[in-house]
Amino acid sequence: MDFVAGSIAGATGQLVGHPLDSIKTRLQSESLLARGTNTASTSAYKCARNIYNEGGLRAFFRGLSLPLCSKSFEQCVAFGIQSAVDQLLEGMDVKEGTLRSGLSGMAAGSTTSLLLTPIYLVKVQLQVTPKGSLSGPIPVIKSTINKLGFFGLYTGAVPIFIGTSIGYGCRFMAYDKATHVAEQSFGFGRIGSVIVGGGMAGMATWASHYPLDLVSSRMEASVALGGEQLTMTEHIKEIYAQSGVKGYFRGIGPCLLRAFPVNATIFLTYDLCKTNLT
Repeated sequence: MDFVAGSIAGATGQLVGHPLDSIKTRLQSESLLARGTNTASTSAYKCARNIYNEGGLRAFFRGLSLPLCSKSFEQCVAFGIQSAVDQLLEGMDVKEGTLRSGLSGMAAGSTTSLLLTPIYLVKVQLQVTPKGSLSGPIPVIKSTINKLGFFGLYTGAVPIFIGTSIGYGCRFMAYDKATHVAEQSFGFGRIGSVIVGGGMAGMATWASHYPLDLVSSRMEASVALGGEQLTMTEHIKEIYAQSGVKGYFRGIGPCLLRAFPVNATIFLTYDLCKTNLT
């Protein structure tokens, strides 16, 4: 049941958050076009306006089909693995609480990252390339394999693995703590505490691993934009050379803005599905 509820929750959350995800990805990858300069300073508003000028409101949903399916699959795996590992830890007499939630969350994050890295690559390339240059997932996959071979589909795998493991650990720790505080300290009902806990979980996820997500997005975008294929370490150095420490948090505003409603939706949908389908 965890897998089914997670699948429905993931698809619902993706529909809510895809427009802001498109803005985040554009902001993260824009600096690739400004290598050797310090001119990558487009605001979230200007980025959104540029996307709108490319194709109206539909442009914000460009590349939605693949992440809609992948988000459904991601949350299916994440909630299923998290629940299974949590039960395993319970059987090992690990006390219920934030530590157990964090460990089971890290297991969920590491598993999803291994399965979904190629899908992340395709999503990012569709979001950053001009309309018409890559018409869908299949052309992106073919183009990537032609350029880099099969393992090119795993571009960015290292920062994705590290970041998703950390992020999901923080996600379930934050959810456990926030729902408890909402219920015990503020008297929220079940639905209210799930909304608060889910929103805080999403923000904790992104705040904890955003720089690594930035690096992986740049690595993935560079495949489509024709830039030099740098390693994770080289991207980290280049970001610092371009923008200093603040460069690692480029685009985090729309990301955190998106994180609360998307993850509140995901956790609420998951909770309602489990309650009504069992």
